[in-house]
Amino acid sequence: MRILEEIKKKPANLEELQLKITIIFIGLTFFSLFFFGIVDFLMGVNLGFLKIRVIFIALFTGTAFLFFKHKLYFLASNLMMFLVLAFLLINFFFSDGYQGPTIFNFYLFFMVSGLFFKRPYDLIWHLSSVGLYFTLFYLDISGYISVNKTYQNLNQLFFDNSLTIFMTSLFVFIGVRFVIHNYQKQNSDLLKLQRENEKNLKELKQINEKKNQLIALLSHDLKSPVSSLATTLEMMDLEMISQEDFERIIKRLKKQSVNLSHVLSNTLSWVLTEMGEQEIEARPVDVCRLTKDIVELMESQAHLKNQRIEKVTPSKEVILTLEEKEIKIILRNFLDNAIKFSAPGSSIFLEILVTEESCRWNVKTSGARIPKEKEGHLFDFSVKSSVGTQKEKGTGLGLGLCKRIATRIGFEVGYEYSVDGFNIFYLEKNLVSDSKN
Repeated sequence: MRILEEIKKKPANLEELQLKITIIFIGLTFFSLFFFGIVDFLMGVNLGFLKIRVIFIALFTGTAFLFFKHKLYFLASNLMMFLVLAFLLINFFFSDGYQGPTIFNFYLFFMVSGLFFKRPYDLIWHLSSVGLYFTLFYLDISGYISVNKTYQNLNQLFFDNSLTIFMTSLFVFIGVRFVIHNYQKQNSDLLKLQRENEKNLKELKQINEKKNQLIALLSHDLKSPVSSLATTLEMMDLEMISQEDFERIIKRLKKQSVNLSHVLSNTLSWVLTEMGEQEIEARPVDVCRLTKDIVELMESQAHLKNQRIEKVTPSKEVILTLEEKEIKIILRNFLDNAIKFSAPGSSIFLEILVTEESCRWNVKTSGARIPKEKEGHLFDFSVKSSVGTQKEKGTGLGLGLCKRIATRIGFEVGYEYSVDGFNIFYLEKNLVSDSKN
C-alpha cells in the first residue's frame, strides 16, 4: 500500500523522481525474473540455472526489503545493480552467449544505470557493464570460454529473443515515458510558479512606485501649510502681522488642514489595506443614522465653500447588518470629492435607497459629465495629484481606495450620469446574494 502511495505521489524534485523510477523498475525486474523463469522451465533450460535464478530472486527480495522497509535507498540500489549484473554474467553462459538475448538485457542495464544514479556512480556502473559485456563477447568469439547451447532449434532462439526484446522495450517505454511525463509536469509547475512570481514582482514594483509617488506628493502638499504656519507664528512673535492678515491666514490654514486631514486619513487607510490589517466587522446599523452622521461630519468642510449637503433618507428606520466603518470611509471620500470639485455655493446630495434586493447610497452633484475616456479609470488605484475648484490638493488615492474596500466588504462602487444632469457616485450592496451566503 505504501509502495503504491509512493508511486502516485507527485515528485517534488529530482531525487523523488529517481526514487519513483527505481520503485517502478524494481517491480518490473521482479516480474521479469519470475516470467523468464517460467519460460525457461517450459523450454527445458538447465535445472541448475533455474536454481540460480531462485537464489537471485531471494537475494533481490532481501535488497528490496532494505529499500522499502529501512529506506536504505543508495545501498539497496547499488546491491540490486550488482545482483542484476551478476545474473547477466551467469545468464550469458546459459543463454547461448553473444548469440542469445543477453545483449538486450545489458542494453537495458546501460539505460537504467543512467536513470538511477548521479555522477560518478552512473558512470561507474555504465563502464562496468559495458566492459563486462565486451569482455564476455570477446572471450566467447575467441573460444576462451564455453557457453551452453540452450536452444535446440532456431525457433526457440527466435522465441526467447523476441520475448527478451519485448520485455526490454517495455522497460524502456515505461521508463522513458515516466521520465518525460514527470518532466513535463514539473516544467509546467515551474512555468506556473514563474508566472506567479513575475505577477507578484510586478505588483510589488507597482506598490513600491505608488509608495514613492505618495511620499513625494505628501512631502510637497505638507510643505506649504507647514511653512505658512511657521512663517505666521514667526511674524506674530515679531509683531509684524495685523489682526486682519492673521484672520485671513488662519482661514486659509484651516481649509488646508481639512484637506490634509483627509489626505492623511486616506493614506493611513491605504497602508492598512495593503498590509491586510484593516479589521472588518459587520453589525446591525441604522442606515438613516449612518447617513446623517456622514453629512454632519462633512458639513464643516462644505461650509468653507458655502456649499450645502442635503440628505435623502427613508421615512422610517432601516436596520441592516453592514460594515459601518468601511462604509463611512467610502462615503466620506465620495463627499470629499464632491466638495472639492463642485463650485462654491452649490448643493450636494447624499441619498440612501433601500429595497428588498439592495441597499444603495448615491452622492450626486450637478454639472458637466465626466469625459468618457476618464470614466473607465476613475477607480484605478494610482497616485496622482488633483486640484479642486479652489486649488484644494489631493493624492488621487481616494476612489481607488474606495474600490478596494468595497470589494473586500462585498459592495460595488461606480459612476453614472443621470438624465437630469447629475454626476452620481454610488455605493451598492446586493442584499439577496448576501442573505444566501
